[in-house]
Amino acid sequence: MIRSLDTALATSLSLRLRPQQFSQATLSDRNDHHGLSLYRDTLNVIQTDFTRVQSYASPLQTALNIDAAKAIQQTITAIVDGIPSLLKMLDDVAQIHPFIKIAVGAFRVAVELDLKRKDNDKKVPLLFVEMRDMMSVLVQLREINRDQRARDDRRTIQDRLEKIVSKTRDDITDCASVCSAYSKAHTWKKVLTSSSWEDKFKGFVQVFTKRRDEFEFELSMYVGRAVNTANDMLATIDEKIDRLTRFFDACVTPEERHLKELVDANGGLVAVTSNEAILRKLYEDKTLAPLLVRSADRRAAGPFDPEKELEDLREDLKVDTETTIRRNFQQFERMFAIQQRELEEEMRRSMHREGDRIILSITSGPHDRIIDPDIHEIWKEMRWRGSVKARHFVLALRDYFREQFDDLKRRKANVTPTIATRHLSEEDEWTLEYICVTRLQPIIEAFDDDASGFITVTEVNTFTRARPSDWSLLHWLAYWAVGNQMVMSDYTEKIDTILAKMFSLKAHILPANRNSIELYLNIIWWLVALLTSAYRRSSKDASLMAKFEGYTKAEEERLRRNLEDARYDFDARDTLDIVRGPGTIEKHIFPLLYLLLSRHFEIMRLARTRILNVDEMYDAGNTMTRVFDLIGERHTNLKDLFKQQKLDPDQQFKIYGYEIFRSWNNEEEFISYKSLKEAHYLEVEYNDAVEAQNIDPVAILNHPMQSPEELFAKQEYIETEADVKSDPHVRAILGHWSGFYYNADRYPTAEMISLDIHVAPADPKQFQASGYASNGTSWDLAGGYTVDGESGKVTYAFTITYKVRFVMESLRGNLLPNGTTLSGSLAYGNNPQSFPFDFVLKRLSVEAMKFWPSPAELDANKPRALWKFACNAVRDGVARGSHSWEWLQQRWNNGKDYVRLRYKKDTTPLTAEEEKTLSECYRRNTPEEARMYQIFLDLRRRSVPVHFLIECDACGSRVRGGRVHTTIDLCDKPECCAQEIRTDVREDLVTPHLPSHDMFKVRTAIHPFREFGKAHREAMEALKIGRKIMEDVGEHPPSSAEPDSIAAPKTAADPPREPPSCAKCGEIVSQPCWYCIDCRDSNIESGGGIFICFACDTKHRGFTTGKHKATHGLVKVQPQDSTPSERAMIDARMTPMEGILKEMRDKFDQNLVFVDDNVEIGKTRRGSKIDERLGQLEGSMSAINSRLQRIEDLLLVLGQSFGVAAAHARGPPSP
Repeated sequence: MIRSLDTALATSLSLRLRPQQFSQATLSDRNDHHGLSLYRDTLNVIQTDFTRVQSYASPLQTALNIDAAKAIQQTITAIVDGIPSLLKMLDDVAQIHPFIKIAVGAFRVAVELDLKRKDNDKKVPLLFVEMRDMMSVLVQLREINRDQRARDDRRTIQDRLEKIVSKTRDDITDCASVCSAYSKAHTWKKVLTSSSWEDKFKGFVQVFTKRRDEFEFELSMYVGRAVNTANDMLATIDEKIDRLTRFFDACVTPEERHLKELVDANGGLVAVTSNEAILRKLYEDKTLAPLLVRSADRRAAGPFDPEKELEDLREDLKVDTETTIRRNFQQFERMFAIQQRELEEEMRRSMHREGDRIILSITSGPHDRIIDPDIHEIWKEMRWRGSVKARHFVLALRDYFREQFDDLKRRKANVTPTIATRHLSEEDEWTLEYICVTRLQPIIEAFDDDASGFITVTEVNTFTRARPSDWSLLHWLAYWAVGNQMVMSDYTEKIDTILAKMFSLKAHILPANRNSIELYLNIIWWLVALLTSAYRRSSKDASLMAKFEGYTKAEEERLRRNLEDARYDFDARDTLDIVRGPGTIEKHIFPLLYLLLSRHFEIMRLARTRILNVDEMYDAGNTMTRVFDLIGERHTNLKDLFKQQKLDPDQQFKIYGYEIFRSWNNEEEFISYKSLKEAHYLEVEYNDAVEAQNIDPVAILNHPMQSPEELFAKQEYIETEADVKSDPHVRAILGHWSGFYYNADRYPTAEMISLDIHVAPADPKQFQASGYASNGTSWDLAGGYTVDGESGKVTYAFTITYKVRFVMESLRGNLLPNGTTLSGSLAYGNNPQSFPFDFVLKRLSVEAMKFWPSPAELDANKPRALWKFACNAVRDGVARGSHSWEWLQQRWNNGKDYVRLRYKKDTTPLTAEEEKTLSECYRRNTPEEARMYQIFLDLRRRSVPVHFLIECDACGSRVRGGRVHTTIDLCDKPECCAQEIRTDVREDLVTPHLPSHDMFKVRTAIHPFREFGKAHREAMEALKIGRKIMEDVGEHPPSSAEPDSIAAPKTAADPPREPPSCAKCGEIVSQPCWYCIDCRDSNIESGGGIFICFACDTKHRGFTTGKHKATHGLVKVQPQDSTPSERAMIDARMTPMEGILKEMRDKFDQNLVFVDDNVEIGKTRRGSKIDERLGQLEGSMSAINSRLQRIEDLLLVLGQSFGVAAAHARGPPSP
C-alpha cells in the first residue's frame, strides 16, 4: 500500500500543522525549552511554505476527472510552472543538507534537458510529474537540523537517507535517458511499440513512488511520528497504474489509434515489418500522413526521398525498445555531463560579482530587479516599467555613459569634486567611440533576443550576466557594437578557407570514400555558403581585435570542450542546444561551424589513406544538418515576427544580424542558373605539409576501422578450462557451429553465419560468442537455456547484438539428440512476440556447410541429399587443397554474381530467377569470402558517382555515373541524350531542349552549386577549341555566327591540319563527337587535345589511355544549326505573352483580395453605401474579365496561325 502525492503531502504536513500537539510531544520527549523553541520556529517555516509545497501536488487526479485534452494541457502547464520554484526550495534545503545535492543536481539537469526538447510527447512530462512529486518530499528536511540525531539509533538524517538519495540520483538519470530515447524515436515506432514504452514509463512511476515512500518513511521515523494513521487515504499501486493507463489512452491521437488498428488487422508488428508490401501500403496510406510530417524546416536534410524514408522506418521498427534505449544511453551520458557543467558555470556566473547589485526579495519597482547598477540607475531615472523601446534604451545608455565620463573629466580638473559620480575606469573611454547612433542596431540585437523591438528587465539581466567577469559593461557593449562583427568576419574567412581545402582535397580521396565525401559536401556547402556569402564582413583592426581576444578564445574553447564531450555528434536538437549554450543561434553559428568543419576536414584527410566506416561522414553530415535546422527555424520565426510588425522581411533581413539571413531568405537568387554560371569561389590548393600531422584516428572517428587481419582472421575453436567445467546443458552446445537463416520461400536468405560458442565466465549456465558480420560489423552473442518441467526438453535462447546500427537478432531452438544440429526460429529485436524466420546450425566447417542440403531437399529425399552432400564436400576439399584453376574460377564467378546482384538490388527489384541465384551465392560463400565480396560491393557502390539533387529530365531517374548537362540534366544513356525535352518538363525551360544543343558530360560528381560555374566555363572554353579544330580540317564550315573571325577564308599560307582521330579506336572522328575538357590545349591555335567518337564513348562509358582518364569531362562538338525550329520560334514568342498573362492574373487576384478587404471595411464603416461601391467594383471586374478574355482569344488565334505556318513549312507528310 502506498499513498498518492496529494494525500502523502497532506498527511505528512498535517502532522506538523498542530502546534500544540507537536509541542507537547516534543516536551515529553526532550523536556527542553530550547528544543521547544526550535521546533516552534520550524513549524512556522513549514506553515508558511505549506501552500507552496501543496502546489507541487500531482495534477493527475484532477486531470482524470475532466476532459482528456484539457487535462493534458493542465498537466504540462503545472510542470512548467511548478518545477522552477521547487528547484529553488530544494537548493535552499541542499545548503542545510549537502548530501542531497547529487539528487537535486540530477533532477535539475534532467529538467533542463527535457525543456530543451521542442517536440515532447505528452507522455514524457507525466514522468516529470512523478519525479517532481518524489523530490518535493525532501522540502521537509528544512525543519531538521543537519547534526541532530534520532533517539533510537543516534543516527543523523544523512545516515538514514544517503543511500536512498544515491539511488534516486541513478533513477532520475535512467528516466531522463529513456525520455531522451523516446523523444528521438519515429512516431510510427512510438505508436507500434507503445506497450513496451508504457511499461517502461509505468516502471519509473513505480520506482519514483517507492522512493517517495522511502523518503517519507525515514522522515516520519526520524521525527518520531507514525504514518499508519493515514492508511485510510492510501491508494494502491494498481489504482495508480490504472490511472496512468487511462491518461496514456487520452494522449493517443486519432491517427495513431488508426495506425495501431491497421497494424493489428495485418497480423501485428512483426508481420508488418517482415512484409514489405504491407508496410509500404500503410506508409502510403493518406489517412496516416500526419504521422509522417517532417520538421518545419528540413531543407538541411536535402530533398524528401520517400524510398529512403521508408527504408529508414523499416530498419527502425526492427529495433526493440531495450536496444533503442541502450544505444542512446552513451550519447545521453555525454549530454548529461555537459548540461551539468553548464549549470555549474551558470551558478558561478550568477553569484554576486563586484559592482553588481544585490537584489532584495521585496522591490519597489521594476528597476529594482535589474542587477547592473548603471542600467538600474538609468531605468529608475527614466521611470520605465517592465519594458522599453529598444532604440530609446540604447540611446539612453549612450547619453548616460557620456555624461558619466564628462563628470569624470570635470572631477579631475577640480581639486574638490562638485558632484558624486559613479566610479568609471578611464581605460574604458575608448568604448564611447563605438557606442553611437550608427551602431545602434547591433547593440539592440545583443539585448533583444526575441527581436520584438522592446527590451525587458529579464533581457537586460541576461545580457549583463553573460559578460566576462573581468570586463566592464562598457567593454561588453563595445564588443557587440563593433567587436562581434570583426570576430565573426574572421570566422567566415576561416570557414571559406576550410571549405576550399575540402574541395581541393577531394581529388586525393580514396575511391571507396568518395561518395560519402561527395554527399557531405553536396549537402553542407550551399547551406554554409548561404550564411557566409551574405554576411556583411568588416575589415580587421588588430588593436581592436586584441581587446576582444580573451573572450573570443574562451568562448571558442567552451564550444570545443562541449563538442569533444559530445564526440562532435548531434543526435538530436536538444544535444545541439546544450553544446552551443544560451542565446540565439546567430550569436554562436560561425565559431560552431568553424569547429565542426575543422573536425570534418581532419576526417577527410584520413580518407586519403584509410577506408572510413560508411557511417562516419553520414553522421558528420547529420550533425551539420541539425545546426541548419535551427537556423531555418530562427529564420522562420524572424520572418513571421517582421510580418506581424508590418515590416517587409526582405528589407529587414538586409539589416538584421549583418545580413546573415539575407541569402537564406532568398535562396532562389543564390542558386539561380545565371548566378551559378557567373559565380567564382575561393580556390586553395591542398598542401598536406602545412596541416597538422600525426592525427590519431581513434581521437577523431566515432566509428571503428577494422584492419584486414581482423576481418579475415581464420577462426579456430579452442576449448578453455571454463568450458570443461560448464553446466552440462551448456556444454552440449559449446564448440564450432556453421549455418544459415531461411524462410519458407528461400534457403538461405542471408550469408552464412559461423559461431565459436564458449561458456560465459561469470555464469556457467550462460554462453557467449563474438565475431564479424559480412559487412565488417562486429557482433556479440549471449544466451542461456530453459528446461521444460514436464517434458524435460531443453530450449536454447540467445541474441546477436551488433556494434553499429544493425538490428539485434533473437534466436531460440533445440538441439537434436545426435548433438550435431541446432535448429529453431529467429526474430529481430529483444523479447519479440513471434519468430517468423528459421535457422539451422551444424557442427560442420564453413567449407562443408556450403553443401549441406536445405530442409526442403532433406524432406524430399534425405538419403539422396546426404549422398550428394558427401560427394560435393569431398570434391571441393580436393580442389581446394590443390588450388585447381576450375575451383578458383568457380569462386571468382560466384563472387562476381554476388556483387552484381547485390548492386542491382540497391536500385531495382530482382527477378525470381535472380533472387534464386543470389541465394545460391549466399550458400556458396564462406563468411570470410562474403566479407571479401562485401568489400568489392562497397567499393563499387562508393566508386560510382552519384550526382546529388540531379535527376534525368528524360527518364526521371537519379543520375549515377555520367551526367550530361545543357540547360537541363540527363543521364548518359544514349536514348536519353537523343530525346527532345519539352518546356512542360521543367519550369525554367524557355524553349524545348533539342539533341543538337551544346552539352557537356562529367563522369565525376561535381557540386551542383559551387563547382558548376567552373565546370561550365571550362566546358565552353573546350567547346571553342574543339569547334576551331573541326573547322580547320574543313568539316562543316561555321554558320553566319561570328563571320569576321571564324568564317574568314583561309589563305594559301594556312598550313594543312590533320583530321583528329578517336583516342580509343583510332578512327578519324566526324561531328558529332566528344572533346576532352581536361585534356584540352589552352592554346586555341595549336589544335591539341583528345577526341572520342560516340561509338567508343557509348561502349566503354569512359576509359583511360595515355594522359586521358576515364573520369575526365567531355564536351559535345557538333555542327551549329543556324535555323531554329518552328516550334522553338513559336515557344519563344508565346513565352513572353504567357508571362504577361500570368502577371495580369496575379494583379487580378490582388484586386479581388483588395475588394474583399474593402467589403469588410465597408460593412463596418459605411453601412448603406456598400451596395453602390460594390456596383462600381463589379463594373471594374467585368472590364478586367473582358480584357483577359480578349487576350486569351488573341493567344489562341496566334497559336493556331503558327501551327498552320509550321505545317506548311514541313511540307506534306511522307507516304
